[in-house]
Amino acid sequence: MLDFLQQRDEIDHVFNLLTLQLGNDVMVAVKAKMASMDSAESLVKAINRCESELKQAFPHVLWLFFEPDLED
Repeated sequence: MLDFLQQRDEIDHVFNLLTLQLGNDVMVAVKAKMASMDSAESLVKAINRCESELKQAFPHVLWLFFEPDLED
């Protein structure tokens, strides 16, 4: 998952990646510095795209929490 996130153009740096397996399901929390965006709407769309594609790549992810930040 870390490699997947680090390869995303929308993400400059992953500060934290936390996973927790609950039976067959996985919960993921991500804190990342996002690439420069021109608006809040662009930021939200970029995060939604990352979340959607991460869930496609890792279908066992049931819960995904994504926090954009500027520093660790």
